Amino acid sequence: MIRNDADIVEAFVRHNLRVLDHLFVVVHCPEDGTGEILKALHAEGLPMTLVFDDEPAFLQGERLTWLAREAHAALPCDFIFPIDADELIVPADRAALDAALGAVPGNAPAARVHLRTFAPTADDPVDEPHPVRRLRFRLRDEPRVAKVVLTRAFAADPSLVLDHGNHGLLRIGAHADQLPAPALKGIALAHYPVRSANQIVNKTVVGYLAHIASGRPPTEEQRIATHWRRCYDDAIVTGSIRGMSEREMLGWFHGRPDIAAREGEFVCDPTPAPDELRYAGLVRNDPYATLARFAEHLVRKRPGNLDAVRFAHGQDDVAPSVATRAAGRKPR
Repeated sequence: MIRNDADIVEAFVRHNLRVLDHLFVVVHCPEDGTGEILKALHAEGLPMTLVFDDEPAFLQGERLTWLAREAHAALPCDFIFPIDADELIVPADRAALDAALGAVPGNAPAARVHLRTFAPTADDPVDEPHPVRRLRFRLRDEPRVAKVVLTRAFAADPSLVLDHGNHGLLRIGAHADQLPAPALKGIALAHYPVRSANQIVNKTVVGYLAHIASGRPPTEEQRIATHWRRCYDDAIVTGSIRGMSEREMLGWFHGRPDIAAREGEFVCDPTPAPDELRYAGLVRNDPYATLARFAEHLVRKRPGNLDAVRFAHGQDDVAPSVATRAAGRKPR
């Protein structure tokens, strides 16, 4: 489910199709060129299906649960990876992936694949437009965050749904406790959540507004949107990131003073990125314009309810019955 990820979406598609048979993508009303890039990639004949979602609110768990079941019905498969546009399967080796998936118990509805989060550093080549080539350092000690990989057992059990962020499976009617799942060995997701200051503002401001537009109960919103709310507060409510340099803002998202690397903080482990970017010219990474387009879309999707009588300003605007009365004639 992809919204405003124009700077990385082409790399995401080309990389992951090296190991996956097909991509099913919910194109979630993007405002930054992501939609145009996805259409261009689709026009190349790449094995991908685009599903256009015009709802501004962020309903990831619900949408991707539906999409996973639709994908399985359309193209029966052994495994489904519900991944985000900033996540790349590593290594990009189909034999290694098949070996890891072959060890998953047949009755397990899901397995876990851990994230390796890459972060900007002062040693990055700033003139490199390809984000995967530019961001070569990953955090040495990071929280053990995982995403799920769905199996045929998930497809056979309609009571299972994806939790928000694709971090686990929940059972309908049960407590909000994720079901246990075995870990894949030798496979990870290279994760690139921070790529530029403009991208961060797009991600946090529009992302949080889309969260609250979903109308979730407060307790559920707090469970799934805590990080988004913190970033939104810093960017908009308190304005604490205003005036930050590019380096300071890139560090802020990860809770660092800037992007200077401290000793032992990172591992240089670049993800191979042999594919050139053909559609970089379609990226519109302007936070102000992105927010304005989101606001316009939201307003048009949820228009006001005008109960009062409309004022007419010209003959063409007046209903026929009103026009005939104004002219002193009886309506026929």
